[in-house]
Amino acid sequence: MHTRLIEDLHLTIILFVAFLAGLFVFPFGVFRLISGDYVVAVADFLIVGVTAAAAAWSWKSGNTDIGGLVISVVCTLGVLVSTFYRGIEGALWIFPLMMFVFFLSPPKAALTLISAAIAAITVREIALPASIVESRIHLFSFLATTLSTSVFCFLAARSTKSHSKQLMGLAANDPLTGLKNRRGLEKELQFAMSAQQEIGSEYGLIIIDIDRFKQTNDDYGHAEGDRILREFAQLLVDSIRMSDHAFRYGGDEFVVLIAATNIAGLRAVCENILTRVRATIRIGDMPVTVSIGAALQGADTDTHSWFQRADKCVYRAKDAGRDSYVIYSADSA
Repeated sequence: MHTRLIEDLHLTIILFVAFLAGLFVFPFGVFRLISGDYVVAVADFLIVGVTAAAAAWSWKSGNTDIGGLVISVVCTLGVLVSTFYRGIEGALWIFPLMMFVFFLSPPKAALTLISAAIAAITVREIALPASIVESRIHLFSFLATTLSTSVFCFLAARSTKSHSKQLMGLAANDPLTGLKNRRGLEKELQFAMSAQQEIGSEYGLIIIDIDRFKQTNDDYGHAEGDRILREFAQLLVDSIRMSDHAFRYGGDEFVVLIAATNIAGLRAVCENILTRVRATIRIGDMPVTVSIGAALQGADTDTHSWFQRADKCVYRAKDAGRDSYVIYSADSA
C-alpha cells in the first residue's frame, strides 16, 4: 500500500481529498442538519459520500482519471449550493476547491469547471445584489482574485502534467530500444491478469534471450551489441499485432505479451521471430539467433508464477542447442 501511494501521486491526492471531506465537510453537514439548513447539509453529505465512493473505486480499479473528475464535479456543485444558500461563507470554499480540482482533473477540464463556478456566482450576484458579497466593489475583488488564481493554477497544472508525462515516459521506456521496460511490463502483466478474470481472455507470455550476446559484446564491442539490440527490438515490433506488447526486460532479454491467444498462436509467433531473426540480423558473417520460452496464463493467479514458467522454458531452449523455442505444457513441467 505504501509503495503504491508513493508511485501514484494522483491516487494519493484523491484519497487525501476524500479524507479531508470526511474530516471537515462531514461535521459541517451535521451542524447544518441540526441547524435546519437541510439543502446545504444534503450537499455536504453528497460531497462526502461521492468522494469516498470515487476514492474507493479509484483504489480498486486503478483508474484515477474518472474518479478525480467525478470528485471535481461534485465538489464544484457543492460549493455552488453552499454559496447560493450561505453567501460569502460558501464562496470562500472556491479557493481550496481550485487547488483540488486542478490536481484531480485535466487542466482544461478543471479550468472549465472553475470558470463555470465563477460565472454562476457572478450571475447570481448581479441578479440578486448583496446576496453573496456586500457591494459591486467586493464582487470585482472576488472576480479579480478568483480569475487570476484560476489562470495561475491552470498554467501550473499544465506545466506539471507535461513534466509528469515526460518523467513517466522516461521511467517506463528503455532509452536504447524505445520499448517499454520492466516497469512497463509489470503494469501490463497486472492488466492481463485482470482481463483473464473479468472477461476470460487468455494472454501468452514470450521471453527471448539473444544467444551468446555477452560473447558478441566481448568480440565486437558494445556499439555493435547496441546495434543488435536496436534491430532486434524493431523486429519484435514488426512481428506482433498492435494489440500485443514488446518489452526490453534487461540486458539481452526481451518479453512479448500476446493478447487473446492459444498454444497455436504462441507457436506461430515464436516460429516467426526465430525465422526473421536468423534471416535479417547478422554479426559479421554470422546470423544472430535467439532462445525463446513461452507460456499461456493457464490457472496462475499471480504474474510471478506465470513468468517463471516461461523463463524455465528459455533455459530448456538453450539446453536444446539454442536457436529454438519451448512452450510450456503441463506434461513437460
